[in-house]
Amino acid sequence: MDPVLVKMAFIGLGVLGCIGLVFGIGLALAAHKFAVKINPKVEEVLEILAGAQ
Repeated sequence: MDPVLVKMAFIGLGVLGCIGLVFGIGLALAAHKFAVKINPKVEEVLEILAGAQ
């Protein structure tokens, strides 16, 4: 194999990995910022209704 092509492939994989890492961190931060808190009363009602079938 040509060493230039191997080097280009590794550079491409590195760039793609960095882009994925940046987007992953961005999505994690967005999920944390826009998280919805669950009302504990809703969970209590769902527990009671689950056995009503």
